[in-house]
Amino acid sequence: MAKRLLTLLAGCILVGACQGTPEVQTGEDAEVIGNNLHRVDNSRAAKSYVNPDVDFSQYNQVLLPPLVLNDVTIIQPTRSNGRPGNTRWELTEDDKAMLQEAFRKAMTQKIGENGGYAVVTSPGRGVIAVIAKLLTLAPSAAKDDMSSRATGRSRVFTEGAGTATIEIAFVDAQSGEVLAVAVDGKSGQSTWGINNSVTNRADIQRMFNAWAAQIRSSLDNLRARQ
Repeated sequence: MAKRLLTLLAGCILVGACQGTPEVQTGEDAEVIGNNLHRVDNSRAAKSYVNPDVDFSQYNQVLLPPLVLNDVTIIQPTRSNGRPGNTRWELTEDDKAMLQEAFRKAMTQKIGENGGYAVVTSPGRGVIAVIAKLLTLAPSAAKDDMSSRATGRSRVFTEGAGTATIEIAFVDAQSGEVLAVAVDGKSGQSTWGINNSVTNRADIQRMFNAWAAQIRSSLDNLRARQ
């Protein structure tokens, strides 16, 4: 039972649903990385690994480091709606601060609500760190600023803000041991609408809220059933 629940962490925690029944690879042919992290089959995440020997019931506090943004791959939009020669999408320091705040807000709310986990600021016994790293960002259109979109531009309409890929590592905050890792991608709204800085920020917040809700739900299930 414990092994099956640990499988659900890596297979479903970031995607909300699974293809078939997730299973942790075992035996001599198992794909194992790092410190006993076993590949999870039938996961909708691109790749998922989990340590099958971990007892997650020992963790009742969560450490939330800032969203890692030091190596984000920007996939440039095919629809520029911008000025010739000045349409390259880049993350500014203001952009990074906004993304980190959106992630912190989503995680703090979901992790702590309804008698959940205490969010702490330092490592300790019974503390699990949720370390998130933004891997890719694929905006739907040129950035909504004066240097990227033409002066007097008409409104820009897209199918959501774009897509993002994130990596989540669950780490024993005291020992530094990585307990599970998963990668997942999300898209903005599926309906067409105005694309501007306000709508894009709202879309990003929705993505982070969805990830946070799935992480909280999975941690609850693991602690309750192990």
